[in-house]
Amino acid sequence: MRVVQLQEQLLENTCLRQSECEAILPCMDDGAEVVCTVRRGREEKELCLRLKRESDVVRATGSYFVGVDWIKEEDVAVQVSPKLNDGFEIDYVRMLNEALNEPDNYKHLKDLLTIHFEKPSIRISQQQDLLSIFLITEYLNILHRIVRKGLKRSYYRVEETLNNKVKGRIQVGRTIQHSLVKGRITDNVCRYQVYDIDSPENRILKKALAFCRKQVRVYRNALDTSVLERKIRQIKPYFERVSDEISVKSMRTFKGNPVFKEYYTAVEYAQLLLRRFSYDITLAGKKEIDTPPFWIDMSKLFELYVYSKLRAVFTGRKEVQYHVKARRQELDYLLKPTEWAEPYVVDAKYKPRYGKGGGKTIDDAREVSGYARLSRVYDKLGLDADAVAPIKCLIIYPDQKQEERFTFTRKAEPQFEKVSGYVRFYKVGIKLPVIALKNP
Repeated sequence: MRVVQLQEQLLENTCLRQSECEAILPCMDDGAEVVCTVRRGREEKELCLRLKRESDVVRATGSYFVGVDWIKEEDVAVQVSPKLNDGFEIDYVRMLNEALNEPDNYKHLKDLLTIHFEKPSIRISQQQDLLSIFLITEYLNILHRIVRKGLKRSYYRVEETLNNKVKGRIQVGRTIQHSLVKGRITDNVCRYQVYDIDSPENRILKKALAFCRKQVRVYRNALDTSVLERKIRQIKPYFERVSDEISVKSMRTFKGNPVFKEYYTAVEYAQLLLRRFSYDITLAGKKEIDTPPFWIDMSKLFELYVYSKLRAVFTGRKEVQYHVKARRQELDYLLKPTEWAEPYVVDAKYKPRYGKGGGKTIDDAREVSGYARLSRVYDKLGLDADAVAPIKCLIIYPDQKQEERFTFTRKAEPQFEKVSGYVRFYKVGIKLPVIALKNP
């Protein structure tokens, strides 16, 4: 099996290098296409990667997804990695950690990761395994929030051998088998209910935490794992009274209670992590790993990151509204700071080109401008459409040339850069956290 290495954000119909073409050509007929997509909603599909063969050339069209998938199952796979820039690499794990500082973002993680467990696994380097580090980051952040409130107590069954007493129900068959036949006539195997923290769901959470502890060590040389390691140290003491014993069947089949949303989500992520390593802790920490095909939406991550930064500044009720739905459309944010003169329709665009010569795309401009003309948006902002000027539009994009990572303030509306050719339409770049590239 061979894994072809590509990077995200490939321009439309990019001609691949000869070595990449040589690996892919035997898997595709002339004129054939391989299209990798993820599903959004019931029917909508979003492009991750398209490969098309034209004679002895393979052309690729990328997007803002990174991940691993098959070109031809069991033969050739493709790995799309985050784009490297001059002298730095975006620290996506740090972005995710900071995004999850905003509690509301936990409700919007669904489309960030798509995992194809139904497909055969693909062997890759642990250092390139973004899936595991993303799952670990999300899991530890959710678990950290849970333990700060205290582990949930619940009723669960316990089976115990008691001497000279009975509790709950005597298990007659097991008592005969394990006690009476061995001459221990005063021992009774009893089954009874307990209300405490040593429940199956907490055992699952603890087991996943053990996987996290071992796996995080793999990334120390490539990533700043200090935040994750600190969270592990903070979480671990809360599980001292929780047993390590849990069967693979229980880990695989346990169903959480959706009434307890945080716990339900935590158990789901724990099960994803455990399944990711086939419930075998010896697989964590190895240099190579078999991963199910997956895709991570980097534009979604940027959107969550921007939302966390906005909410950290604008803390008032409805100063920032996220994923507002209007006429079957969904815009990123409505921004109405209490101390600013006017509100904004804001869109996060994971497109560095906005910082290169002030460019924009017509489609982006039309999209955001269209949001600002919806009557539902005026209603959400409490505005009289006939009495006010058109709502201002703002695009937020990544720009590593910015001196500060986020410059919004509550007190004063910034002088945003105008987008030429459009009225009351602006843009602003924000700097993303980076990993300094090490000298060889």
